[in-house]
Amino acid sequence: MATKKEYAYYKKGNKFAIIQKNIASANNAITDDTYGRYKSPVESVTDGIQLEYVYSPEYNVYSNAAIEVNKFYINGWTVIDGYLTFLRANRAAGNINWTNSPENVVTSGSEGDTGGQSLDYIVVRGSSRWNGLHKVQTAGTEGTLKTYTKVSNTLPYWESKVVDFNVSEQFFDGGSGIRYADYFSAGDYVFIGGGTEDAENQGLHKVSSVTTDNTAVSSFVTVDTSYGYFPSPSASGSSLSDENSAAAAFTAADGSSAGVTTNIYKAHRDFCYILTDVDVLNDENDTIDLSPYLSKALVYYIKARLMEDQLELEGKEYFMREFRRMVEKHSSATSLTGGAYRIQGHGMTKWEEI
Repeated sequence: MATKKEYAYYKKGNKFAIIQKNIASANNAITDDTYGRYKSPVESVTDGIQLEYVYSPEYNVYSNAAIEVNKFYINGWTVIDGYLTFLRANRAAGNINWTNSPENVVTSGSEGDTGGQSLDYIVVRGSSRWNGLHKVQTAGTEGTLKTYTKVSNTLPYWESKVVDFNVSEQFFDGGSGIRYADYFSAGDYVFIGGGTEDAENQGLHKVSSVTTDNTAVSSFVTVDTSYGYFPSPSASGSSLSDENSAAAAFTAADGSSAGVTTNIYKAHRDFCYILTDVDVLNDENDTIDLSPYLSKALVYYIKARLMEDQLELEGKEYFMREFRRMVEKHSSATSLTGGAYRIQGHGMTKWEEI
């Protein structure tokens, strides 16, 4: 007979713990008082529990995330005019125009907003630095999505410049007098914008080496790897959520003779994704998701402030007591000061000890 495993959990304030019932033998016999008690888990269980942190946020994302519908993968970020700017490129087809479908949902207003929001917001997830809410400032046609998030550090960039490319995966000045190698080092990342440049040269690239020179046309930046996202349908054996990387393969272009202009941004590689359809708290028309106890507490708090404005101190104290009482009831309903919640597997009932 297999040993039955019984688990429970307890909460106290913001603490959460898993405990396991100590079973004596396969037939669940209790041989002494050390058995039958809940204690720290005595064995590991793979995929045994899933936790979700729930709180009252300043925004909600209501729609189910669907890639290339309201979920878009980002290759990295840069800083333009002091503002955080996300970068997106399809390695085979070049940079993405954020004003075209389906990416243009980032500038279609926040779908599902309860306060009539006309501004555009996105939520970033999976980033090493920028997770959370951001307001969209400019949706660019060359892969850049500029936000209103201020960034203290600066990154050099050049827009609408004549740039030369060669098949050795190098870019260099095409007549603007810029020594690009002075601004990059091996291991850095560069995002090459569109303009009139070939798609193969666009996107996010990793710098492998630089060749410095006092002459701009001899100041080379060499890249070895290009990055992008997998478009739908994805390549065989890949997932739409994978980062697409491969050896760089530039197309030769003489910017000075062909009139090729492009944008060069020093960037950070940070493969993550953004979500649209964001409901942001913005005015009195919004719906705030409060529990019944907290809703009553809010009414008491407002009444207390009104009494205070009218110098009715007794009334103010009465409503503040009711406010605190409702908050305590809410806390008691969501926090356990002692005892355990018992959790059981399929086919078994659940009970809670309070």
